[in-house]
Amino acid sequence: MMVFYVLTLFPDMIRDALNYSILKRAAEDGLIEVHCVDIRDFSVGKHRQADDAPYGGGAGMVMTPGPVFCACEFARNALGADEPVICLTPRGRPYNQRKAEELSGRGGLILLCGHYEGIDQRALDAVGAEEISLGDFVLTGGEPAALAIIDSVSRLIPGVLGKVESFQNESFSDGLLEYPQYTRPAVFNGMRVPEELLSGRHKSIAKWRRRQSLLKTAETRPDLLAGADLNDDDLTFLREGKFFMKGIITVLGNDRVGIIAKVCTFLSNEGINILDISQTIIQGYFNMMMIVDVTNNVRGFDELAQNLKTLGDEIGVQIKLQHEDIFNSMHRI
Repeated sequence: MMVFYVLTLFPDMIRDALNYSILKRAAEDGLIEVHCVDIRDFSVGKHRQADDAPYGGGAGMVMTPGPVFCACEFARNALGADEPVICLTPRGRPYNQRKAEELSGRGGLILLCGHYEGIDQRALDAVGAEEISLGDFVLTGGEPAALAIIDSVSRLIPGVLGKVESFQNESFSDGLLEYPQYTRPAVFNGMRVPEELLSGRHKSIAKWRRRQSLLKTAETRPDLLAGADLNDDDLTFLREGKFFMKGIITVLGNDRVGIIAKVCTFLSNEGINILDISQTIIQGYFNMMMIVDVTNNVRGFDELAQNLKTLGDEIGVQIKLQHEDIFNSMHRI
C-alpha cells in the first residue's frame, strides 16, 4: 500500500478530489491511503497564522517556516524518517513518467503544497525537501500539482488499474507518445477505423501502433526520440519519413589547428551525421555551428552533450549541444 501525506492550507481541496473514480476505488480497496494535514494546525496563536510579509519587501506573503517544518516532522514521524518530502513549486525539477515510476516504489510520500509567494527557504532546507514542478507555468497553489502526483503514482501501483497492460502501452512508458485509439462504430462521420486494426493480425496491429507512436512523437515531441529505445526498423521508418532528431552544436574559442577535425571525428565515431555546418574566424576567435542528426545516438542526449563538453575542455574550446526545438525557443524573437 502507498501512503500519501499531503501538507496543505486547504485540505478539503484534496479530500474532495479523491472521492471519484479510480482513486476512490483504490482507497476503498486499501491500495492507497491519503492523509490531509492542515499546516495551520501547527501554527502558534489563536489566529492560526501561517504566512507573513517577505523580508526585503515585495508583493504577496510567504509561508512561515515553523508550521511547515512541524507539519513535515509530524508526517515523517508517521511514515518514517526516510520517506521524501516533495515540495510542489514551479522552480523545481520537471516531473515526468520516470519520476512517477521511481516514486511508486516507495512506501510513502509527503507532498508539501506551497501558496502565496512560496515557502520560507529555511523550512525547505531543514526537512531536505525535493522541489518538483509539473511544467513551466504557475498555479494558484500546490494542491492541483499534489493531486497530479498522487494520480500518476497511484496508477502504477499493482491492482489500481486492474491490468498491468493499462499503463505498459501508453505515453512515455517506452519513451514515445501513445498511438491513436479507436472503438466502435467502424465508421464515424465518414471516417473509418484504420484497416490494420480491423485485420485481426496481431503482428500487423503491433507494427501499426509502433509506427503511429513514432510519428506522433516525431511530430509533436521530437526531443523524446533521443532518449527512446529505437530499433533498426524504427530508425529506417523515421528516415523514410524524413523525421530526424536534430541537435544544434556550437563551438566557440581561440582558433587553433585541428578543431574541426577533432569534432567531426568524434561525431563520426558516435554515428552522428552532420546535416549542415558553418564556421567563421574573427580576429583569432573560432566560431562554428552545426546542425546534426542524433537519431542514431545510442548514449542518450544528455550523455552526448556531456561528452562533447569534455571534448571541448580537452581541445580548449566550449562545445554545447542543444535540442533543435529548445534552441529555437531560446532564440525566438
